[in-house]
Amino acid sequence: QGPCSLPSACGCQGRPLRSGRRPPAAPAAMRTGSRHKSNVERAVLNVRAHVQMALDALEGEDLSESVKCCQTQLEEAEKALRGLELRMSRMRSKSHALFEVDPDMSADTRAWLLKTFTDQDSEAAAGNIQLREAMSSMTWSSASSGERARLSAIDLGEVQRALSEDSITQILEGCARPDFDAFALEAHPEAKNHMNTVFASFLLKAKTRLASGLSEDNGWTTSGSAFLQAYITFMTKIDGLYATGALYHSATHAVDCTATTHWLMQSEHIMERTTCLDHFIAVAAAAVHDVGHPGTNNLFHTKTMSDLAIRYNDRSVLENMHIALAFETMKDPDCDWFSLLSRSPAGEGEGASLQVAHLQQYVRKGLIATVLATDMAKHSGQVSELTSVTQEAELANSSGESSPSGLRVGNVLSDDGDRQKALERKMFLLETVLHAADISNPSKPKPIMLGWTLRVLSEFWAQGDKERQLGLEVSPLCDRETGMASVPKGQVGFINFVALPFFTPLASLVSEVQQAREVMLANSEFWKEQDAAQKTFEEIFGPDGVAAQVGAAPVPDTA
Repeated sequence: QGPCSLPSACGCQGRPLRSGRRPPAAPAAMRTGSRHKSNVERAVLNVRAHVQMALDALEGEDLSESVKCCQTQLEEAEKALRGLELRMSRMRSKSHALFEVDPDMSADTRAWLLKTFTDQDSEAAAGNIQLREAMSSMTWSSASSGERARLSAIDLGEVQRALSEDSITQILEGCARPDFDAFALEAHPEAKNHMNTVFASFLLKAKTRLASGLSEDNGWTTSGSAFLQAYITFMTKIDGLYATGALYHSATHAVDCTATTHWLMQSEHIMERTTCLDHFIAVAAAAVHDVGHPGTNNLFHTKTMSDLAIRYNDRSVLENMHIALAFETMKDPDCDWFSLLSRSPAGEGEGASLQVAHLQQYVRKGLIATVLATDMAKHSGQVSELTSVTQEAELANSSGESSPSGLRVGNVLSDDGDRQKALERKMFLLETVLHAADISNPSKPKPIMLGWTLRVLSEFWAQGDKERQLGLEVSPLCDRETGMASVPKGQVGFINFVALPFFTPLASLVSEVQQAREVMLANSEFWKEQDAAQKTFEEIFGPDGVAAQVGAAPVPDTA
């Protein structure tokens, strides 16, 4: 007999092992020479070690203690196997591997193959790396007083008057909190018609890394002041393009999403993995993600074969329209902040021409990917991927490895495949942030949550009314009579089957999200209580809620 070689790992306190049983193999990270093994080999050795320790524990004299130890080790083995599965899945999806088999292949040929036969984007990936490397050596401070003066000098009339109001400023100062109240901002006449412009103007003057990072000397814009002025002018056009007939998908919803996005982008986990330009991409995407929304959903457009559905072949119809409209708006010279982004080479020497750090390409890719990811049809896949990323991060943390779920700013990546994977992770992170903001209504304080619930139901039911007028089958959740009789059940279903399954894994990555998740759980209990008490629509929302249904704005005819 001999003592267990890993008493601290398995909790056996050094009990002797029965004769004939070999001591468990040490985890791969502890084995001499393990640095020469592949990631998969190390993962397999780690699983074997935990299984061996579980088997040894079962032979202990104290059965109750042995069972506990066995359970612990088998749980660790199962976690390691999940990590192995994730790694193997990523290996299978390595798109560039197809073109690495021939060492004599020229760089030009390989680049053509990758651009033509895969979705790899070397320019955007190089832009991402350039930003990461630049960020690692930068220190953030608040925007300079000169930059603030230039921004405040923009002659936008009502917007500047709104920003001069103390009551509006007090509301905007809550933009970095999860309980930001967009309704309170909307209630001010000075801000109501310029919601996104007022919010963006305030945000770009706030003492954050976003304002500091977009200053003139960052090397990412040809002129910091011109960039900021063009962006604010762009926002005035975006405000005008949000349809007044959309009861929920309005400029107010856009500001709410932008504020939640800003809050998430300031979390520790995300700040470690993003640059201030990523922060800008995220809030810009949030501002435009529903621009031009007609108040009817994708299903309505596909059923009616609307012009939009035909143009976008029934795929993410509205989301494609939103981001296309945003870029069309940038064609106006006064709004063209996009062309002021810099283009600079990523390096010199052989192959440098194939590695252009094209910031315009990077920003365009980020905006398109992030807005398209707000298509709710993609939610299930996003939950699965986020859960996998979370499990992988937990495994990496438990094994002491660096997490591949999101490389920190400053990590050096030289391999094309690693750069592409870093870009994909970055895009997924930005997509996750905006999607979380887009479904965050149940995570807001109850009065705000109720306001958003009333608006989204009103828009759904207005669509249902329109479908009846057209002789169409009423879309799910769009039947006014049925919906008004079952509001609590519908909200409990949305929280428990849509929002919580996304916010739960997100909270394990981003600790700040736990606060929002707890509010969401409390709101779920509220709706369960309303359901148990059989509360009517009027009892929940009051006379104003009923009046809103009677005087609801008509849905535009987009069929």
